[in-house]
Amino acid sequence: MLQIRLCILFYMAGTMVNSMKKIIACFFVVSIAGVFFAPGRRTEYVNVYNWYRMLPRPIIDQFEKETGINVRYDVFDNNEVLEAKLLATNSGYDVVFPSASPYVAHQLEAGIYTPLNKDMIPNIKYVDPFFLEQMKKVDPSLQYAIPYVWGTTGLLYDEDAVAHLFNKDVLNSSGLIFDLENVSKVSHLGVALLEESVDVFPMVMWFLGLDPSCKSSDGLNKARALLLQIRPHIKRFSGDRMSSDLLSGDLVLAQFWSGDAYGTILAGKKMGKNFRYTIPKEGTTLWIDVMAIPVGAPNMKNAYKFVNFMLRPDIAAQLSNATYATTTVTESRSHINKELLQVKFLYPDANVMSSLQLDTPSLGESGREYDKERLRIWAKVKQARF
Repeated sequence: MLQIRLCILFYMAGTMVNSMKKIIACFFVVSIAGVFFAPGRRTEYVNVYNWYRMLPRPIIDQFEKETGINVRYDVFDNNEVLEAKLLATNSGYDVVFPSASPYVAHQLEAGIYTPLNKDMIPNIKYVDPFFLEQMKKVDPSLQYAIPYVWGTTGLLYDEDAVAHLFNKDVLNSSGLIFDLENVSKVSHLGVALLEESVDVFPMVMWFLGLDPSCKSSDGLNKARALLLQIRPHIKRFSGDRMSSDLLSGDLVLAQFWSGDAYGTILAGKKMGKNFRYTIPKEGTTLWIDVMAIPVGAPNMKNAYKFVNFMLRPDIAAQLSNATYATTTVTESRSHINKELLQVKFLYPDANVMSSLQLDTPSLGESGREYDKERLRIWAKVKQARF
């Protein structure tokens, strides 16, 4: 009899436990449904497409915390990849970071970007007028793209391997690479050029005493002759591998972007290597990466919030401190690490700044023909075998 009573008690207890589990489960489902299906509530997003390693995670986290907008972040490593996505279809991106010249100019001809409502970007007031003036070569009305990160294209070399071979005049010249006599002295140690023609040809033109903004067949032919002459001494054409190749000793001299150069210099110091970056005395072009909003951006309001956020001086400074990139937001300098501000090639004096010019893009039918010819020449140079 006792066993029967115990069985009944256990059955009743089990029934009560199962009922309680069902009640708890029901309550959980209702609670979740309240979060996701409550009237007027939805998850906000902004889709951002930027250069690899150019947006530190803490900046994304801060934007998400301040706005409640989730950042869906994607990266590219060259302008051709970005342009292909933008031209092929509606990319689904809200904010992109292309290089101004020649890419933005060509993309504007294709109608890729939406005109910006400046009232929704009050922090545009912090952009240095110098860069706005330069941008008129690409976006004459300044309606479509905001200059954000900038720098120079110069030369980075291993001082211990290279400096003793040349005098200071040569070391400060693009002739270190583009003069056959000079480059032949170091080619056995490893010399490289950047992989895109838009980075190489303007520097060649400067070295030859030609104006890169004059888009002529004669200038291209002279550049072609010089490049083919030095081609046997160029180990590779690269971009993202350049830093690791210098640090490993596979290269001792390379064409380089200023922001990447500083990171390589710091990494080299930890390894006992001494690298030096120089802006060629003959002149070099200014490069600018911009923020733009593609036509059909699915989260337009959030795109404006993101662009405005990135233009805040404190945020621009965070970017510079973390990536060594220099932004067009000059008021950010009060927040930037002092030792970074002392790097002259990242923050040049007024004299150097006045000599820097954004490369004039090739526009119209004649411009497209010029670019096609430059690409044909460049392909032949890169593929040449000796």
